Amino acid sequence: MKKQFLVLMIVLISSITYAQKGSWYIGGVAGYGTNTHEPTNGTKSTTTSWAFGPEIGTFLKNDIQLGFILGLNGSADKFGDDKTSEFSGFSPTVYIRKFKKVTDNFSLFSGLYFNYLSGTQKEFNPDDESKASGFGISLGIGAAYALSPRFTAVGQYGLLGYSSVTFKDNGNETGKESDFNVGVNTVGSSSFVQGNGSGAVFNIGIYYTFK
Repeated sequence: MKKQFLVLMIVLISSITYAQKGSWYIGGVAGYGTNTHEPTNGTKSTTTSWAFGPEIGTFLKNDIQLGFILGLNGSADKFGDDKTSEFSGFSPTVYIRKFKKVTDNFSLFSGLYFNYLSGTQKEFNPDDESKASGFGISLGIGAAYALSPRFTAVGQYGLLGYSSVTFKDNGNETGKESDFNVGVNTVGSSSFVQGNGSGAVFNIGIYYTFK
């Protein structure tokens, strides 16, 4: 029997109605997921994952947004009652978005994202630790609809991205990986660094402007 549960939400960022030069916003992304496999004859296995990304930014112009995301994510695998592996990732991201107003309440945007990629994978039987670090760049598109003067619903999709990552095992470099993908998460594209808690390609959130 296989069960899967995923929650992904974005809260407190910016309103298009108040999207003017000098406006500031805060926000973030939070997600949690669990996947359980229960064979008829055998041992249950479980994977849990999480993601958290506090965010802050400002409008450089009425239609240009500059922001920063402190991306954190992780996952853990269990076989029965024993933890078999654990992953932790760190992916701070700087982005710039360009908005195009369609109506008073509805806008489209495109965004360019630059991020540092870092992740650690631990195996417990046998004991082993692998690390990865590198950088990523990606392009995203989306739409925003103002629900009120300060609250806006925003949906975004990672269109394409490139990442370059160096791998180390117990301190020794073991290789490098470069990825180019179409249809990726907007905050990184390396499967190792993103781990099992990478989040959805498409997400929807509620944004808020405080200034």
